[in-house]
Parts: sequence; C-alpha cells; structure tokens
Amino acid sequence: MMLEGNTTIPMYLQLKTSLLAALRSGKYPQGSKIPSEPELCKQYGVSRITVRKAVSELVKDGYLFKKQGKGTFVRSHTIERRIEYVSGFTDSVKQAGFKATTILLERKRVPAPEDVACCFGIEPGSDVLFTKRKRMADGRPVMLENNYFPLERFSFLETEDLSGSLYHLLDKKYGIEPIHPKETILSMVLADSKMTKDMDVVVGTPFFKVNTFICDQHDDPVHVGHQYFLGEIYTFSI
Repeated sequence: MMLEGNTTIPMYLQLKTSLLAALRSGKYPQGSKIPSEPELCKQYGVSRITVRKAVSELVKDGYLFKKQGKGTFVRSHTIERRIEYVSGFTDSVKQAGFKATTILLERKRVPAPEDVACCFGIEPGSDVLFTKRKRMADGRPVMLENNYFPLERFSFLETEDLSGSLYHLLDKKYGIEPIHPKETILSMVLADSKMTKDMDVVVGTPFFKVNTFICDQHDDPVHVGHQYFLGEIYTFSI
C-alpha cells in the first residue's frame, strides 16, 4: 500500500494511521512482531526516517514495544475489570503492570441529571459535585472518568487533591469504603469530537461506556459514574 505524496498530511502520520488501522483490524495480533523497517519501507514506499518516526510514535502511544535485537512487537497488555464488584482504577492498572496517573479536567457544582437525582433520592436539578478525570496507564489516556457525588456529604472533595486514587482517599482519610455497586450498565460507544480532545484519540475510537451507581459499607450513596474505557486496552468479565 503506497502513501499519498501530494497531500498536506506528513508521510509519517499517514504511515502511523495506516499501521494503527492494521493493528486494530487484527492484521498484527497482540504479541506478534511487525515487519522490519526495510520491509515497511518497501511495503509503503517511504524512507527509513519516515518509518522510524511513525513506529516511534506508536511505541510512545503504547501500541507497540521494542525488544533489543529482536524487533518491534504489538503490546499485549490489557486491563481487566470485573462487573460485579468495585475495583478502583489505580489498583486495576497496577495489577496489569502499568503505572497509573491522573489529570483532573473539571471539578464543579452542577444541577443533578435525572438519573443521578433518582439514585441520590433528590430533586432533579439539585446541586451535586461533578468531577471529570483523565486516567492514564504508563502515560497513555485509557479512561475518562465522570463522577457525580451527593454535595452535602462530599463537599470536602471540592478542595481535596484528586490526582491519585479516589477510593484510597475516601477509605484512608474519611472511613468511606466504596464497595457496593447498586447498578452497573455496560455498553459500547465511539469517540466523538469532544472525547477526542479529552482522550487524545481519533473520532470513532471504540470505548466501553459504564454507567454505575456505587454505595459504601453502610449502603449510602457514594457516586454515580459515567465512565469511558478505551476498548483496545480493557476487557470486562462478569
């Protein structure tokens, strides 16, 4: 497959997009070795510099990894989540062998959506605390976390550091154990233009969408979550 030379899109980006499509289609399965630099040069009609830059980008993004003296391989790590019990992002990512980091994107009081109000037993439109966080594994965005909290009980989160594990914070500092999922709904969605900005992906990237209602050890509401998990990284089991 030859790339287009008469376009404003740099050749390495064209090659990166083509290789990414091949990875997602299963042409190069997880754990397999991709063609060597000379083979890719011949296949796509580009220079070794172009190949090297495209492959380096995919390594940086977490799709590929290099083995010294052996070549470049498709990353096979996945993050497993179970539907029937609560597992925090930080713990699940560490168990998969990644380093977890978090960026707080939004934190504000908002009118409660109807589903959130129903879970909390309040009037729709009542103030709740909303947080949006970008959760990353080895520096790569893999989860967009949108949480709604009952404001009266969780107003302290307006000033807490939310760059780490929320569940560890609630448990260790406040004695609140988010252990009881009252309801969890799993579906598939494709990234829209807004999500591409938050998650550094292209439009149409598949995500698992998880709507969940979490309670504590006393069966009191903790949060309603509208979460998005990167489809190619996550697996869910029941």
